[in-house]
Amino acid sequence: MLARTMTRSLKHSVLVTHPMSEGAMTRLQTFFDVETRVGEYVPSGDELVDWLYGKAGVIADTRFVFDAKLVGRLPMLKAICNLDAEHHNLDLQALTSAGIRATSTPAAGSGQLSVEASADKAWQQLLPLLQRAVPSAGTDGRYSSKWSRRVLLQEPAHTLQELRMGILGSGPLANALAARAQAAKVQLLDLGRDYGAFWRTADVLVCAGGANASPGCITATGMALMKPAARILNLAGPRALAADVLRNTALFGRIENGDVGPAHETTAPGQLLLNQTHVAAEDLIASLGFGRNSWHPPHLLNPDILCDSCC
Repeated sequence: MLARTMTRSLKHSVLVTHPMSEGAMTRLQTFFDVETRVGEYVPSGDELVDWLYGKAGVIADTRFVFDAKLVGRLPMLKAICNLDAEHHNLDLQALTSAGIRATSTPAAGSGQLSVEASADKAWQQLLPLLQRAVPSAGTDGRYSSKWSRRVLLQEPAHTLQELRMGILGSGPLANALAARAQAAKVQLLDLGRDYGAFWRTADVLVCAGGANASPGCITATGMALMKPAARILNLAGPRALAADVLRNTALFGRIENGDVGPAHETTAPGQLLLNQTHVAAEDLIASLGFGRNSWHPPHLLNPDILCDSCC
């Protein structure tokens, strides 16, 4: 019990004042102790100071005004993430002077929200593939021409949390998929750390395109290392497949071709809000020094901010 209490106390505490998607909230809770105060009520300045006592970050909107006077009363605060495209509620000069990062959520029609819409569509295709992998992941070893013994003899995975997923490619879509996988507690593999282990241990691989997904990045050499039950979801189209894969019917049969389509943002208000909450959550995580964009949130409003913990 003591160890659990100490672990919790080491986490930053943050405040969320707006409904969030389940995935975004799970992602926040991975890094922070999250307090929620969701409703139409707008606190006075004194009440807001009380709400934010001991908090390192907050997801708010334009109802909450952070002027110089209020900012001076929030010595622990390090990040404010507006769940709005507007930011007239923020005194950016005061926030910068106080070392507080401020972000805003992109407006409807923006590229980032389009990426979130595409990532949602891709995740809907990926999730069934992950769920099908759960009963059989890791149950068998296999022989490979590159190995002289049977490898990966291990107990089967029974939950998503036990699955290992690799992403081929980089860029906004790859990052958005990685965030969703981490929210589902799927273990992410690093291609750059160990190429062989990446292919050998993955239960599911996703080719998301981007800078590191060169043409022909899905190769017969890599697939020969994969576990028998492992599968690939290809979102990058035919260009991602090497010629030796196209010629091999058995290997080609292990690849599912997905389609995220044009990255057009959904027009449904509810889904639009879910996409915005994903963006706000990732901005807060990055603003407090975590995640792939540590200390450098993509939608930073005060880039002149200086911080001892930032490069």
